[in-house]
Amino acid sequence: MGGFSCATVSTPVESNVATESHATPAFSGVGALISCLLGVRWLSNRPGWSVALSVSVIVLGLTLVWQLTRLAAASFGKTITWIATWHRIWQRKWAWLLSLLVSVGVALPFGLWGLGSRFWARLVLPAPLINFVTLNRRPVLLVVGGLYLLLAGICWLWGSRWWFRRDTGNHGGSPRQIGAALSVWGSLVVLWFVGSEGFVALLHVMTGRMALTMAVFVVLFGFCLMTILGLTTLVWAWCGQPHQPDSRRQAQGQSWALGLSVVSLILMGLVTMQTVDPQPTWGSTTLISHRGVDHGRGVQNTVGALRQVVAHHPTYVEMDLHETRDHQWVVLHDENLQALARRQVTPHDLTLSQLQQLTLHENGQRARLSSWPAYLRVAEAHHQRLMVEIKTTPHDSPAAIQNFATTYGTRLRRDGSVVHSLDYRVVQQLRRLQPRLKVGVILPFNWVNPRSLPADFYSFQRLSASQQFIAAAHQQGAAAYLWTPDTTATMTRMWALGADGQITNELSRLRWVTRQSVATTRWAILQNFILSYT
Repeated sequence: MGGFSCATVSTPVESNVATESHATPAFSGVGALISCLLGVRWLSNRPGWSVALSVSVIVLGLTLVWQLTRLAAASFGKTITWIATWHRIWQRKWAWLLSLLVSVGVALPFGLWGLGSRFWARLVLPAPLINFVTLNRRPVLLVVGGLYLLLAGICWLWGSRWWFRRDTGNHGGSPRQIGAALSVWGSLVVLWFVGSEGFVALLHVMTGRMALTMAVFVVLFGFCLMTILGLTTLVWAWCGQPHQPDSRRQAQGQSWALGLSVVSLILMGLVTMQTVDPQPTWGSTTLISHRGVDHGRGVQNTVGALRQVVAHHPTYVEMDLHETRDHQWVVLHDENLQALARRQVTPHDLTLSQLQQLTLHENGQRARLSSWPAYLRVAEAHHQRLMVEIKTTPHDSPAAIQNFATTYGTRLRRDGSVVHSLDYRVVQQLRRLQPRLKVGVILPFNWVNPRSLPADFYSFQRLSASQQFIAAAHQQGAAAYLWTPDTTATMTRMWALGADGQITNELSRLRWVTRQSVATTRWAILQNFILSYT
């Protein structure tokens, strides 16, 4: 992005119309940029689009282009009028548009200044495309990751040498200089993160609302300061340090910077109060046992583990089904049995009877594979509701889901059980064949608005979960469950996000977490706030 900004001042035609100080772009421009970022953060707390949010996003883009253009001009010892600046920007509008799009893509894995989840939660894509990415997530991630590294390397390390024009007499910073600037920025991020975690630790002791409010404000202020220092360092590495203005123009620039600093502080206060104010958090939590176990008691997805876990009264027992070679269903998570049975076979290689002869080993315990009818009978005998995950492979029979819906759909609905799957085709078929059965979608990573995949509930992966995705699910009238938090800290953070339930391997621990008082868990609000920026 910086390469485009430097190119916008590639000819000296404006150098004799110095009507502004070089300090103005260096200080007031950064203040305007921070204010815009804070404004977009504040307006985008809820899912969906509004006129104010749309306008603020456009203003943010224009402000970024303006600021980088002015900084580049100052680095070359030039000053240009407002009109001349916008004329330059308009001349290269397509280059700037491409620059902004690339910049957003490069910044997304790093939180996009706290706007990453807000962006993804508003992205609506066709269901077939989403399903393709989900079912082929490993190769897709490898390809996307490779393209990302290539794009980031070009933009950050070599972009300036490609985009500078020869008539400036400046070819931009070397890859070594850019790398050093990025290292400085990375060090600032680490320093901010460590300091912020110190406030999280402090809130374990100081549990009052005022302490939380002050901590959120200080953390946000520190992030804004870190952004200013890091962005300035990077631009200087790209374009060179700006020349010093005269004292009169320096004072003028500082006046603008002071005014914008006040605006930024007000917006910081609004974002802080938005974070601290009561939200749909700390509510009742649906307790879901992942793979039917609690703290390693029993072998996952077996009848023996089910009998043990029902004594802890989970809301649901989550378990997994695979189709066998003879078109039956076996309770199993992994497609390959190497990890549990030390056999390089899949359910489609053996019949149900053959699979039931295999002995599983886990957590120092042994058990036999369970058939789906046997597992369901035990659950019904204990009046235990199930959350059934249907696993699919290319080897499944064409009528597998239809047969499942016909044989078990009404029975599961009567039991109060639900079904979910990574494969959206399963969800679509079951909703059509059994419209009264609750069916959900499992998302291995959160990157689209849930309305792209209509369902009765959503099972969000917890690493990229946010209030925006949960709110987007609620906007569709659907519940939001998170998988798989197992530590006390992670469970508390997910609870603070307002999730409807958690799918966990540590059921008893989750029950204990959700019985804590709100006062002792306010630190989780700050922790979620910090992680939203990373």
